[in-house]
Amino acid sequence: MGEYYQSAIEAYTYDNPEIFYLSPKKMYLNIETTTRAGISTYNVYINSGNEENYLTEEFHSKQAIDEAFVQIEQVKNQLVQKKTGNVYEDVRMVHDYLIDTIHYDSSLSKENIYNIYGALINRECVCEGYARAFKYLLDELNIPCVIVIGTATNSQGETENHAWNYVQLNGNWYAVDTTWDDPVVIGGGTPSEKSRYKYFLVGREIIDQDHSPSGQFTENGKVFSYPNVSYESYAN
Repeated sequence: MGEYYQSAIEAYTYDNPEIFYLSPKKMYLNIETTTRAGISTYNVYINSGNEENYLTEEFHSKQAIDEAFVQIEQVKNQLVQKKTGNVYEDVRMVHDYLIDTIHYDSSLSKENIYNIYGALINRECVCEGYARAFKYLLDELNIPCVIVIGTATNSQGETENHAWNYVQLNGNWYAVDTTWDDPVVIGGGTPSEKSRYKYFLVGREIIDQDHSPSGQFTENGKVFSYPNVSYESYAN
């Protein structure tokens, strides 16, 4: 039961990046067992333990959540209004918006760097924030997209945990890594045009060189399956 519960929480939060205000660390699965006359009855429920509720520290009330949603929806609506109906152009619009407005946070100590509020409002996040924001906006544009968890090896040969996306166009799936298309330029400066699209709608011929999906969001958690990605990159 505990494994199923953990898997359900993971699937729900990664499939619904707009649920940025829940803290899984405050959600506990409880199983009470009562045995009478040799018959056992199980009462299963979720509670917040000693915590007041299931919410994160920053979004601790309905008012705080509502105010955050107003801000997020303003950003979302601005992009939705620019929708062209051409899936490629709309995916590129979201990709470009994120890498033009977000700064990668290397401190790993700030609030909301793993969620869409950090990405779209604070405009500072890590790879998971990029990936969640990308899925959130594409969901609003009715473009199929999933968040991918795994590892990636950077240009310095360092392998680390990473998050990116798979997107469906014309019946095929392709990889997009908005984080790595928004590289931190050592010494400052602007990334080249080529580097901005290095991981935009690429196939396995490119993404498999340095990205390895695991499908496992937490240690010892369920291994989720992903769509089959095209071997060749998307040709516009």
